[in-house]
Amino acid sequence: MPPAIPPVSPSALPDAQTSPPAAFREVELKLHAASADLARVAALPALQALADGPAATQRLRTAYFDTPDLKLAANGVALRVRQEGDRFIQTLKTVNSASPGDSAAVAVRREWEWIVAGEAVDIGVLSDPAVAGLVPAAALDALDCLFITDFRRTTLLLRPDTLTAVELAVDDGAIYAGGNSLPVGEVELELKAGKVASLFDLALTLQAAIPMRIGTESKAEAGLRLVTGKAPGPVEAEPLGLSPLTTVAEAYRHILRQALRQFLANESCALAGGDVEGLHRMRVALRRLRIAHRFFAPLVASPEADRLVEESRALAKRLGPARGWDVLMSGIIDPLLADPKAAPGIDRTALRRLAALARTSGAGPAREAVAAILAPGCTTMVLALAAWLEHGRWMSEADGDRRAALSAPVTTVAGGWLSARMAKLGKSAKPPEDAKGRDKLRRRLRTLRYTADFFRGLYPEAATLPFFAALEPLQAALDADQDAVTGARMLGSLTGADPKTVGAVAAWIDRQSDKRRKALPDLWKRFRAVPPFWS
Repeated sequence: MPPAIPPVSPSALPDAQTSPPAAFREVELKLHAASADLARVAALPALQALADGPAATQRLRTAYFDTPDLKLAANGVALRVRQEGDRFIQTLKTVNSASPGDSAAVAVRREWEWIVAGEAVDIGVLSDPAVAGLVPAAALDALDCLFITDFRRTTLLLRPDTLTAVELAVDDGAIYAGGNSLPVGEVELELKAGKVASLFDLALTLQAAIPMRIGTESKAEAGLRLVTGKAPGPVEAEPLGLSPLTTVAEAYRHILRQALRQFLANESCALAGGDVEGLHRMRVALRRLRIAHRFFAPLVASPEADRLVEESRALAKRLGPARGWDVLMSGIIDPLLADPKAAPGIDRTALRRLAALARTSGAGPAREAVAAILAPGCTTMVLALAAWLEHGRWMSEADGDRRAALSAPVTTVAGGWLSARMAKLGKSAKPPEDAKGRDKLRRRLRTLRYTADFFRGLYPEAATLPFFAALEPLQAALDADQDAVTGARMLGSLTGADPKTVGAVAAWIDRQSDKRRKALPDLWKRFRAVPPFWS
């Protein structure tokens, strides 16, 4: 167990650093590995060949501070005091200040450091104008140590080339909060000099020798999760931030980065198993990646990218069956259990037995989805695609015509791509009446929606809002219709279920579907009446 929790000092300590702190930008890529493998990392021959000096090992004990109601975390910062040998370093760090233009899988943070006299947090230095806006004044008198990290760190400076320096840090230990603990088994690659693509190259080197998994959660975030007991939740895709000045190449890079970031950001939620939306959004991220690549592929002209994107399709297929069972539980059975008035003719006891059977039947696909996410091939695919994207040879080595096309403003192609997707919807005055036709329309609308979302930043916001306001409810209705078809299919596949209960639930599904289908013509008419914002 770690030593006792440190106190808080109400004012600057006598030996504290008094000069203004210098902020610096930390750029790192984090990997998780099994504890048994961590000891082998620094000694790997492939890393030793790049090492600038021997590895160094030290014990690091760090106390993290916040208010009981987590004011600092709400403000997007973490405050810690770390003991490194005889020194105590107080650090204020943004949890993640990455912008949409930063690389996927790479955490970008700003840090301010002070040398202080002991492990107690020094409140006095937090009033410095450079950081005062990051720490709410109301938090200063309520700071307390919430958790402690205690681990052994082995560091090795790597120089893949004369212009690049990367610090590799292997951390093996634990996070402690109250009577609970959480193991820490991480490999951090921090860019000291050079291009961010070097981080992915080194990560792929590590991945080839020892199975690892990309980490997106900082120790501060993991510690807060241990303190609060709150499971990771689903993460929405961030705004892309394209503008009329964005080139085709920049747009492609931004869109793929965003898709990879959304995929990784929802991994913790999917693996925790408490919220089905995490897995769903991982699949959405991969779908967005594939749709975007399909548009840009003729200009990028890279067999390597085509192969990696196709690998992402294979991964998405492994996640699909679990989503089907999620639809049955979260979209049908759980709502019926939660609302006794929803279907008064259904035997509630029999319905609970049906729910238990559905959960058992869905456990296998859920385990398969988790296994697919944890498989080394998943990490390798993400790292390889990110490395290919960041190296940018698809741009720098392009021939004259392709280079000119990639350097042109993305506005030169976006409108044509959007019009092509719109034309795929046809000119029918009514939505299809058959299930197959509605599903085909749903898929085409989904592609249009993602494409419009990619490029909406190129157009005035006032012009885009009516289009999305009409498209979203139509798409939601068609998605719900398809979910009902999927749920009914999963329901029919249950073996050993009471036929009477299955029939009653199926009848309820049909009634709900009939109501939605009656609303489709009006939703379709409203959507077709809105002029495309790119025209």
